[in-house]
Amino acid sequence: MGCAKCYLIGFNTIFLLFGGGCLAGGIYILMDKSEILVLTRSATSSLNVDDVVTPSLIETAAYVFIGLGGFVFITSLMGFCGACCENNKCLIIYIVIVGTILLAQGTAVVLSVIYKDQFETYARDNLKALQQTRYKGPYDTSDIVSLAFDIAHIYFQCCGVDNGTEYASISNWNTTYAYDAGGGSYVVGVATIPATCCEFSNMALFPSDITGFLNSMTNNTCPITQSSSYSSKGCYEAIKDRFSQYFNIVIGVGAGIAGMELLGVIAACCLIKKEKDEKDQNDEKDD
Repeated sequence: MGCAKCYLIGFNTIFLLFGGGCLAGGIYILMDKSEILVLTRSATSSLNVDDVVTPSLIETAAYVFIGLGGFVFITSLMGFCGACCENNKCLIIYIVIVGTILLAQGTAVVLSVIYKDQFETYARDNLKALQQTRYKGPYDTSDIVSLAFDIAHIYFQCCGVDNGTEYASISNWNTTYAYDAGGGSYVVGVATIPATCCEFSNMALFPSDITGFLNSMTNNTCPITQSSSYSSKGCYEAIKDRFSQYFNIVIGVGAGIAGMELLGVIAACCLIKKEKDEKDQNDEKDD
């Protein structure tokens, strides 16, 4: 019983601090979002992504922090108070909430296994739909989705969702491309893939020096000719392969958290049983 009580107090103290921090951070951002906006834009000025860091994006992040922090704080408070004061009502609420979370986590794992293929098809099709309607590149910062595609091209050395041929059917991206043909003479052509799909000799310049990075393109005709490019390698599979390297870590962390939650439920049940047994003993003595 002593171990159960100590575990609940210690476990929920950590999450009380985490939830309180998220809650306070979200409220602070909402209360003084103008200052936060200035700071974030100043920090990203070298990336030329002022249009991405918008008030609405900051507000959304603040509401996420408040929602997550409030939920974690209240749940942990129930477990903490229930353990400290041996309050059965708080412990029952805690068990119901954490048990529901565990059930949702288990359901999500089962569904992800059963519908894995359908999910991949859904995700791939939705990425293609976003690419068709939102991509404006190359490296256009006016749309966060368009920017995300360019960043994926660069970091994962890929092109498009499945391959670079997809850009031939996209009509709303800027295909005008000018390159130095030598002697200071510039040639303007029609790009068939975004410049970010090409090979670059100095990856270290991204994202601190975008101009220098783009100038380090291995073949400056690449967007037109697709030579020295990653046009045959799709980003969906590239990202999937990269994240699969960390799959075991993600599973381990998830299993660890679920195990701690389960221990919390068991500890709370032990404390409730202890109080019930004590009450039954007292009733027997009275009789």
